[in-house]
Amino acid sequence: MIINGFTSKAAALRHLHAQGHKFTSLLSAPESNPKVAKNGKLGILSAPLHLAPFDLSGFQVCPQASAGCAAACLHTAGNPAYMSGKDASRKDKTRAYFKHRDAFMALLAFELAALVAKAERKGMEPAARLNATSDLPWELRTVTIDGAEAPIMEHFRMVQFYDYTKVTKRAIAHAEGRMPSNYHLTFSKTEDNDADVLKVLKAGGNVAAVFAPDTLKVALSNGMQSSQGKLVLAGGPSSLDWIAYDGDETDFRPMDPAGVIVALKAKGDARQDTSGFTIR
Repeated sequence: MIINGFTSKAAALRHLHAQGHKFTSLLSAPESNPKVAKNGKLGILSAPLHLAPFDLSGFQVCPQASAGCAAACLHTAGNPAYMSGKDASRKDKTRAYFKHRDAFMALLAFELAALVAKAERKGMEPAARLNATSDLPWELRTVTIDGAEAPIMEHFRMVQFYDYTKVTKRAIAHAEGRMPSNYHLTFSKTEDNDADVLKVLKAGGNVAAVFAPDTLKVALSNGMQSSQGKLVLAGGPSSLDWIAYDGDETDFRPMDPAGVIVALKAKGDARQDTSGFTIR
């Protein structure tokens, strides 16, 4: 298999290393992220790609991120002892994506092929979350495999791709069936995008919202409703407009029912957020 002119993962890596990049892989191991690892109980082998969010690398990868989102980003979740190394690696990968796109995409495709083979050996279904800490339009990214150029998601139809996004037009395109059939998107609520949240919900899409622990319990019991264009906690089951669905059972959003609020417990810096991004 020849991808973007590279004959192997090693060849793509050698090229990237020659350009000064130091990482040795793009996709993280499924078991490296506790929530992603939960997908295993569904028979799903999921691999995330973590880039440096916002413009931390010098390149913007989150075009519609709010101030609250930036402050509460999942980039800060996990063991603080590893934060320095994790931050450097993600910045390195992001710069490679922008500066050496052909080699980056070739490496990603080789790793997706390896993920497919590993899932097959384990009797599982492969999945990938490429925007684990970014918000890029992967549906538009192409690779050339053995002379055939096509969107990467078309080359890997056997992989279920899924992401969260704050880009309204992408979320609505997914809700209306205008995204690749193997790509699932969940819109993300911030402190200042309730109007877009309602547009996505009314189009039949799903919306993820981050809750403080006590508020999460109330949301899962009562749901959410619209009040003057804003989403608020519902007073009781009889008055809810949208069901709040527990999004922490697994990370695999394609199995969620349609048209729901995906309720997520605050993690990392989101636990201290007071911007309104975390619902309290």
